[in-house]
Amino acid sequence: MNDTGAAIHQARCSCGALSVRVAGEPARINACTCLACQRRSGSAFSYTAFFADAAVLAIDGTATVFRDIREAGRWHDSHFCPVCGVAVYCTLETLPGVIGIAVGTLGEPGFAAPGQFYWTTSRPHWLVLPAGIGTLETQ
Repeated sequence: MNDTGAAIHQARCSCGALSVRVAGEPARINACTCLACQRRSGSAFSYTAFFADAAVLAIDGTATVFRDIREAGRWHDSHFCPVCGVAVYCTLETLPGVIGIAVGTLGEPGFAAPGQFYWTTSRPHWLVLPAGIGTLETQ
């Protein structure tokens, strides 16, 4: 907690060379099973907590940025550690003034579930979507 009582979340890559500290709770939490997120995350889906830029307390280390133009024609910047390759955070054209933190980099097993699953049409056939979480076939 910081001096205002807001929770502090610390995201970091595997080697610790890149980290982000944010205060408070995310404005939204999403999961996405689009093919671009599957490739970027190396997993079946991405799981991202979005915080207002004002919530960022510090970004320590230098990130390498990869800009991808998504299917809808908008850019998605993935900021990853140049040492270990872990994508720690992202910025999106569709969400100005917001930073997306990869939830797995927070090291918080009790972190809240996503409120929405995007691109469910491209999810792996075995992935059963949890009850109570909204879904969108595309975005």
